[in-house]
Amino acid sequence: MEITVRQARREDAQQMLQVYSNFTKQFVGSASRTPKSFKRMLRKRDNINWVALDDQNRIIGYVHARLEKRLNRGEFTEIVIDPKHDFEQVAKSLVEKVNAAFIEKKASAIVAGSLRNPAYEKLFLTLGFFESESTGVFMYAILNLQKFLHELSQVFVNRLKQLENWNGLAQMECEGHSIFLQKTNDSVQQIVWTNQPINFKITLTRELLTKFIFSIADPIESYRTGQLKIEATESSEKTNQLLKALFLKRQFLIMDHW
Repeated sequence: MEITVRQARREDAQQMLQVYSNFTKQFVGSASRTPKSFKRMLRKRDNINWVALDDQNRIIGYVHARLEKRLNRGEFTEIVIDPKHDFEQVAKSLVEKVNAAFIEKKASAIVAGSLRNPAYEKLFLTLGFFESESTGVFMYAILNLQKFLHELSQVFVNRLKQLENWNGLAQMECEGHSIFLQKTNDSVQQIVWTNQPINFKITLTRELLTKFIFSIADPIESYRTGQLKIEATESSEKTNQLLKALFLKRQFLIMDHW
């Protein structure tokens, strides 16, 4: 497939939003974006935005970068590629355009953050970037557990949709609060429980739930060691598949929050 790139325009906002939505389905906590937020991004003079188009002139990826004038530094802020396309192939052509713009503007340094996406990191290594480690402190507190579970429910709904060869009712119970997810051949939805038989029940603490969300604990290992309690009508193999489907080993998007 032939890929072309051009500078982004304000009328691209809706298509860029769609690409962003497709891309962030694989992450937890994707930020709330609207066409208006993309138009603001495209309007700012210090921003450098390019889009990649397929052979039908549809946007399949974009790069958002900016020149930090105070530090005279070029910053790659966001590289988003539709998951249906090869990340490295599409992103490289976009990054090269931005890199050239930074050089033209005589930026003294060019930096790029990392989402711990191996394809993302590999791309910048091929362009001569080197890794710079930093140490930070991240504190996370769950103040309203029921609200937290409710907000996470759509994440788990989307993940169960990807699971094949299983239908049933799943319950996630955390310190006395629960969500119930019903999966059929046609849909997955959160329901109000009315004493239906539960096919798969997970019982865990808020600490363990947070660790699973941030991919710093393994659910299968936690089940094996007794930290995670499971009641299931399924085989151990299917139990492991359900755990892997619900708690993916994926990075929480740094720039987003609940």
